[in-house]
Amino acid sequence: MITGGLHVRAARNRQTPLATSLRLAALLAAALWHGLAVGAFLSAVVYPDSLYPALHSRLPALGVMLFAAACTAGACLAIASAWFWPRSVTITLALAVAAASALGLTLTHAQGDLLLVRLVGPPLALAALATGKDRPPRTWLWLPGLWLTAAALFVLSANWWSTPGYPLYAGFLVILGISVLWLAVDARPAIAVGLCFEVTYLTDFVLVGPSHTPTAGESLTMALTAAALAGAALRTRRRAIT
Repeated sequence: MITGGLHVRAARNRQTPLATSLRLAALLAAALWHGLAVGAFLSAVVYPDSLYPALHSRLPALGVMLFAAACTAGACLAIASAWFWPRSVTITLALAVAAASALGLTLTHAQGDLLLVRLVGPPLALAALATGKDRPPRTWLWLPGLWLTAAALFVLSANWWSTPGYPLYAGFLVILGISVLWLAVDARPAIAVGLCFEVTYLTDFVLVGPSHTPTAGESLTMALTAAALAGAALRTRRRAIT
């Protein structure tokens, strides 16, 4: 019975055109990538003192917290809207979050292209990829939900773990493991996870500057991820053809 159900689910996934499947996978990747921005916003809510000195002449501490909380809520709503609400709502929310992120960076005089890409890039990608007609399956929604939970735990329990970033590492490994198991019926979640990982890695190396060059292990990790993405995309293409 379980095997039969898996075959039925795989057959349904094959009915989706290849271009649509890849766009939906990229949309899921953008939602996952957005989780890092949500973590940054939430950190400003929990630790407003880290931003307050740069904003003392513009906003009171309470204003900083409310602004960061609004960005956090807006980012979460933008992600959820890709599954439940019309695409116009998703695009509007995502663009609003991108504009608010850029405003926050301007007010805090934050320096560096990396922070700009991490905060503004995900909502812009979400807005661009939400323009299509089809919505991602609701069975995928728990993936960004789990990643957002890991980001929240990372911020709220920063002093609980002996390993810095433990909730993020654990959350990513859980998502990666289940998406690999999901390959039996649908390769798109694995494509999304790999794409999110690759984009995050590449932006770190490209934008940090020549002072930080990838080690052999990091280069191998990126190469293997790219190869896995190509293999999963090829699997999706073959399924679409058959």
